Amino acid sequence: MRAPRFFRAAGWTLFELVIVLGILAILVFAVVRSLRPAEALALQQAERLRDDLRHVQMTAMNLGRSLQLKLGAPAACAGASYYVIHCTLAAPDPCTGAPDTPIADPRQPGAVFCVTLQSGLALAGANLHFDPLGRPRSGAALIAANATFTITGGDVARTAVVTPLTGFVAAQ
Repeated sequence: MRAPRFFRAAGWTLFELVIVLGILAILVFAVVRSLRPAEALALQQAERLRDDLRHVQMTAMNLGRSLQLKLGAPAACAGASYYVIHCTLAAPDPCTGAPDTPIADPRQPGAVFCVTLQSGLALAGANLHFDPLGRPRSGAALIAANATFTITGGDVARTAVVTPLTGFVAAQ
């Protein structure tokens, strides 16, 4: 009777070596990705900003009044990166002089619409408001060019871009 193959000292087959190398390659890929979390965090935060911009647009249309996404943090949102306020009904720019009191976030009852970026990320862009028809505006006029918000983390930059007229938002 012969000993099972595992107890023979004949060596490894090519198939076994390929399997082991494949598993090692997958493990190395996972470790390398985990050492660069800023890229994944920046993309995740850009997608959240995209979703929040779409939500602000839909909320403005549902409420029938202008809403503005402002960068920075008012007293009610200590440490926030951006927040959303109601705009006044005054003309020509309904968001100028509006109180910096964040609106209630309909997605989270009892919470205000303030968002804080994850640690190590920074946000750049300009305040943007949506009129009651959901159109993106800057001041009294519709935006003429894409409004871009850039989220950076380490050496990685991701963007959320709002298109003129339609207000379609894409994360890149």
